[in-house]
Amino acid sequence: MTGAERKLWQTINKSMNNRTKTGIKLALLTALISGLANFLNKEVLISGVDAVSLTLVKNTLVGLGFLAILFVSFKKLPKIKLKEIWKLLTVALVGGSISFLLFFKGLSLASATTGSLIHKSLFLWVALLAFIFLGEKFKKYQLAALGLLALGLVLLSKITNFSFGRGELMMLIATLLWSLEVIFVKKFLKNTNFKILAAARMFLGSLFILGFVLLGGQTLHITDISASGWLKILVVAGFLFGYVFTWYKALSLAPANLVTSILTLALPITILGDQISARAIPTLNLFFGILLFTLAIYSLLKLNPWRKELINN
Repeated sequence: MTGAERKLWQTINKSMNNRTKTGIKLALLTALISGLANFLNKEVLISGVDAVSLTLVKNTLVGLGFLAILFVSFKKLPKIKLKEIWKLLTVALVGGSISFLLFFKGLSLASATTGSLIHKSLFLWVALLAFIFLGEKFKKYQLAALGLLALGLVLLSKITNFSFGRGELMMLIATLLWSLEVIFVKKFLKNTNFKILAAARMFLGSLFILGFVLLGGQTLHITDISASGWLKILVVAGFLFGYVFTWYKALSLAPANLVTSILTLALPITILGDQISARAIPTLNLFFGILLFTLAIYSLLKLNPWRKELINN
């Protein structure tokens, strides 16, 4: 563990209540999972598995996993009122289907680092939507920290040789949908268990994906997937399950802006994995980007502007 990471971890333990501390630690774990998953998903696509089949199979497996979790977690499944069904359908449609199809189709046309770069801009869109729809106000030091994160993204974009095309546009739209999902989820979590929302997102979302594929007349190539392809899909499905579980749990415990800001740490992980795979030497931009991310998140944790607002959330 580096000195910066140790200092970051010490700040977590000193400044946050137990509930929020748990959420932050889960967000850090989410960032690690996400950073590795972006790289691994691209490797699966490169191996010949088409984006639609990968998305449908992987999400269905994760959805079934969350259904199993529900049966294990609840001796008696909670009754869902009719007026709450729309919440589950909204999460499934916005966060679990359209966004996945767009993102992974876009990822098949671009690099893993570009996809991670676009996805990690999530914190900017969530901050904007939280200001508009949740009435969250930001102090100067919060805005400064968000500015450092944005500057870090700019620095790391130079490593990715970022250019904007069809694939990048699809991933940006997906990221905007996921940022909207975060706002919905934060509202829904007040009355709904995160496991139920996660199960709806992934299982109902996979049904929506299947519906879109059938309506669009697309051909699925699931039967063409090789044994090694299935093994790779199982691996990335495991990562996706871990991502969704830790992500939703973190959102249930900590402020959305803080959780999405921490998620930016996934980007240098993806870039590092990509550079190791290409046997490239890490650049100064990568180190400076990591430094800016660490400083920004350290500032958010140290100043802790959300503690009083979220202590009973």
